[in-house]
Amino acid sequence: MNTNPYSISQHTLEQHTMDKDSAVCQREASEPLEHAQFCMMLTHLCYKLTRKLDCDCRSTVTTLAFSPKGSYLAAGHLDGTLLICSAFSGEMLHEVYVASGVSLLSILWIANNECQLLCGLGNGVVISVTIATYEIIVTGFHAHDNLPVECLSISGSTVVTGVTSEVSLWHHSASSMSCGIITPPLSIVVNSNSEIIMTSLHWAWTKYSDNTLLIAYLHHGILFWDVKKAKIVHFFYLKMLVSAMHISPDRNTLVVSNLDSGFDVYHLNNCTLDGSILHPCHGHKIPVAFIHGGFAVLSGSPIGQVSISDASSRVLLQVLKHEAMDTVLSAVVKLLVSSSGLLH
Repeated sequence: MNTNPYSISQHTLEQHTMDKDSAVCQREASEPLEHAQFCMMLTHLCYKLTRKLDCDCRSTVTTLAFSPKGSYLAAGHLDGTLLICSAFSGEMLHEVYVASGVSLLSILWIANNECQLLCGLGNGVVISVTIATYEIIVTGFHAHDNLPVECLSISGSTVVTGVTSEVSLWHHSASSMSCGIITPPLSIVVNSNSEIIMTSLHWAWTKYSDNTLLIAYLHHGILFWDVKKAKIVHFFYLKMLVSAMHISPDRNTLVVSNLDSGFDVYHLNNCTLDGSILHPCHGHKIPVAFIHGGFAVLSGSPIGQVSISDASSRVLLQVLKHEAMDTVLSAVVKLLVSSSGLLH
């Protein structure tokens, strides 16, 4: 799934040929794959455009998110509109005007809940949207003082919100909501004159903690925060400008999108470089994510294309193209098995 500013396209993974190896292509999503099996699967499968969601009459698409079970796809827009569509049919099911003149910048579905999601707005507000049987319930709170909430993440009952240099932890209970602040990293000589700008949030199981929050900063590297001990346990400085990051499902590998040369793959626990995918970003913030159990990397581009590369060899496997040559602002993937046996 990829999106440029005014369009959303959905692709289905289909078979090229039907032969004795075709059984590999229809494995259950829960079955582990070896890398060799993944390579065999990709020789018989490719993504094919199945539908486009009509956003031509709306403003720029800023963010996308699949629901936990993959039933729905939520899309946020620059004009504050939230669209919720069926992931299989593409039909628009709900349309919510969150706030007039306020952009919707981030979406987070509540874990294992197909009817509740959080949205970060451009004015520092985080709203909760609950899809009930006969109505949609919207509530909200001021998370940050008139700053754009561009990142949301959740672990258990802890929600993390991120804006520029501010990262806050929100702990929910039945009667109240409390907040903790994460101190940004200290500047060093090479970035002492650079603004502290947070770009990405991810939870990971690391050697430091089984509940480590990774916070990426544009100029200041990646900070490892132990939520239980409420302290920094590691800091990973990178020489490039970090615009996004993602962690593999096995929690061993980190892929970083940099604003210059493309994407870099690191071993998470020792922070050593494993290799790079050259993919010039020309200064644009480009999304990146592991897919297919971590065997492939999905990445956007500033020219309306989404690339799929082998995570180990870094070989380009397929390119998905938009008709418009705009910057891909968001790219999300959810493995769905339809009644026909196709992987979506």
